[in-house]
Amino acid sequence: MRFNKRALFRKNDLDGELVPVNLTSMGANQQQLVFGNVKQERVVARFQRPMSVRTGYFTVNDKTYQITMNITSERRTALYGVEYHGRL
Repeated sequence: MRFNKRALFRKNDLDGELVPVNLTSMGANQQQLVFGNVKQERVVARFQRPMSVRTGYFTVNDKTYQITMNITSERRTALYGVEYHGRL
């Protein structure tokens, strides 16, 4: 897994921190299984180390995503997000 992008956190405990991330777009079938709808395009952001994130936003490649779900294990964190078009 390549962590070739950088995520910038906003409005949470890690505000302003730039960390390596692997960003993957979820397909329609997977969105339907996990969330029950496909109205918004969702992404999965995987980080190399555990992150203490509950809510907030992160920016990757000039796109801002709102955090909708956080899954943290002892080794890694995965954040599910939807593209956010409002003002921060």
